[in-house]
Amino acid sequence: MPERYSSAPLSEQQTAAVGQVSADGQFRWDGAQWVPIPKGQREPTAWTRPMQLGAAVLFVVAAVYSVVTTLVFVNHDTMLKAMQAQGTQLPSGSDVDTIVNVTIGVTIGFAAFFAILQLVAAAGSYLGWRWMFWCALVLFGLGGLGVLGDLGTIARPATSPVPIGVIWVSTLLALASLGMFVWMLIGVIRFGPWAMKKPG
Repeated sequence: MPERYSSAPLSEQQTAAVGQVSADGQFRWDGAQWVPIPKGQREPTAWTRPMQLGAAVLFVVAAVYSVVTTLVFVNHDTMLKAMQAQGTQLPSGSDVDTIVNVTIGVTIGFAAFFAILQLVAAAGSYLGWRWMFWCALVLFGLGGLGVLGDLGTIARPATSPVPIGVIWVSTLLALASLGMFVWMLIGVIRFGPWAMKKPG
């Protein structure tokens, strides 16, 4: 056996099964010798794949839902009604239609921007990119904060351009995001990103 693979005790070498990790977590037995484990390598746990798939599905659902509901319910009439309910003060001499149209454009652009971020995060989560874990954690944290805004809107439904039923569904999605955030936070504390543990 090569000298560089000889750090494992002889007794451990004699009884090691293929794939077994050495006691120091630095080598793996391939059936003939101890092979160094690349630095930074991690192994999946029972949480890893369900967490990745759950994140991907939730991101896709949230992205599609936000874009569809925005395009269906946000229009000139609903936005004007919401602005009036909010008591929005328009600058004197300003054109109401122009302000409403600009607001609609910003709303749709905002929804599209976050939908793109969520779809990219969904792809990265499904593929298990390690760096994407941190992005997903932040996005789910921000999504969870949406519960506070939704509760305020539910208390004053006239201030929203979308129906109250849509807000309730958005609240459920925000709660799901909060739940995913908590799960991922526990996973990274207990194991590591995507609940993947160090070898051994």
